[in-house]
Amino acid sequence: MFARKKQIAVLAVALLGLAIITGCSKGDSADKVLRIATPSLGDKELPVWEAAKASYEAAHEGWTVEFIQQDDDLYSTVGLPTLLNGKNSPDAYFEWAGARLDQRVAEGYAADISGDMESSGLKDLFNEGAFAGYDSGGALSMIPRTRDVTNVLWYNVDMFTKYGVTAPKTWDELNAACAKFKAAKINCFVQGNKDLWTVGNWGGHILSRVAGEALYAEILQKSKPMNSPEFVKGLTVLADLAKNGYVNESVNSIADNEAASLFFQGKAAMHPIGSWLIGTQQAEAPNFKMDFINLPAISGGAGDQNSIMAVYTGYAVNAKSSKKAEVMEFFKELYNAENAQKIADSGTVLLLKSLASGTLDPLTAKINALLDGATVVVAPPDTGFALPVADALNAAQAEAIGGKSSPQAALDAAQEKVAALK
Repeated sequence: MFARKKQIAVLAVALLGLAIITGCSKGDSADKVLRIATPSLGDKELPVWEAAKASYEAAHEGWTVEFIQQDDDLYSTVGLPTLLNGKNSPDAYFEWAGARLDQRVAEGYAADISGDMESSGLKDLFNEGAFAGYDSGGALSMIPRTRDVTNVLWYNVDMFTKYGVTAPKTWDELNAACAKFKAAKINCFVQGNKDLWTVGNWGGHILSRVAGEALYAEILQKSKPMNSPEFVKGLTVLADLAKNGYVNESVNSIADNEAASLFFQGKAAMHPIGSWLIGTQQAEAPNFKMDFINLPAISGGAGDQNSIMAVYTGYAVNAKSSKKAEVMEFFKELYNAENAQKIADSGTVLLLKSLASGTLDPLTAKINALLDGATVVVAPPDTGFALPVADALNAAQAEAIGGKSSPQAALDAAQEKVAALK
């Protein structure tokens, strides 16, 4: 849940109207209010948090826990920065590891919690290796939540069986499969890119496979131009899927949830999206049979052809808060074995020892195996790099897959935007 950060233009004045605060302050005891900011927890996970809140308050006389929930889109753009800069800023808050976390550290809003995790005993609840990727400048700066693969190719098992298609391992095999589905008048891919990030992830993974992970990072860090020949080649690979009629024509006009619904309705053979689709499928189409493959190998690509694209999420502790110890105690309660299993049942698998692989559904266990076996992990454009740069790239990919601009022209325009950034 809320593994993805969707990018939309939002008015900051909408912040208070869309924030949901669960729990009320008791009198004037503002110094005994623990505030935690997060994207919407959803109907299934929120009750677990409410139970943890009740247990924490019962064990800590005079204390109140407040959950400041916001719409995912709002939170990831103007919402969180506004909260952090406002009065009564949160003591802990959801964030994405990588460039965003580094920014919070640089701004003075994310504390080094290495010692606090150890002394509180919270660290003992986590799997070995769970903290990799949650540091900034060598210091542990986040309580881990989940690792999510943000781009795999989900496929309709029954449809593949009906048309005699096996899961492709190479790009040539993928094109052959798409040609077969097109001949049967079936969309090979359905995607909803209204908010730009979905194709941004799918295409970003392709770009990294074609250009190589090092050059991919250099370009997104502005060390090399966005319209480098390697990126033009990679974007052509993506654009050709649409040019050949393998992608829904509505790709840039529908949202990600609409694309998921079409996939569950059997309107396409494949849907490129992240591991959170498991929870969506369980909630909306429990009888739908799906499986996934990692991005097929692209012949001649300079990148690791077994790389995965993934994000790491968790909760940072506000460096300006005096309530580190209380944050640790609350998350110890929230992440106990009983609550962890309930959260897993709601579709979010935490990086905790208590969640043995045998207790997970097969698709989640398969996703975890993919994560555990990965030797090269690529960051999505919009969580691993500066957002204005990611916006420029994602807009270019939307133009190319929508057929409005050639890959070269789209990336030329993107480079102009990047060059204009301070």
